[in-house]
Amino acid sequence: MPTLFSVDSPRCDQRTQIIAEKEDSVIKIRINTTCPRVKAYGEALGEVRVRDLAQPILKNSIYIVASSNLGPECVVPCAVVSAAWTEAGMVAKSILNRFPSTCFTYEGTSDNKL
Repeated sequence: MPTLFSVDSPRCDQRTQIIAEKEDSVIKIRINTTCPRVKAYGEALGEVRVRDLAQPILKNSIYIVASSNLGPECVVPCAVVSAAWTEAGMVAKSILNRFPSTCFTYEGTSDNKL
């Protein structure tokens, strides 16, 4: 059964659905989206080899393909990594069931540090 992730990007008013499905040693990636740039990214990416999933960002095909299609603030590539890792068994679905979303929040300006 394929893994499904969704991305809601209210700042750019776009929605994306990522479907990852393992076939042998590759993860096939299908993307349904309202964004033409993300659509082109999904078509260019197509699939990722399981052995390449843990590569650092600058060597990871998910991000390499994104760099020629998407702006630097787009969060879709990170969601593609999460979907692919989940489908490959590198992230436990039990963890995702407990923590189904990841987000970052603008909190204004401050000189305070964590």
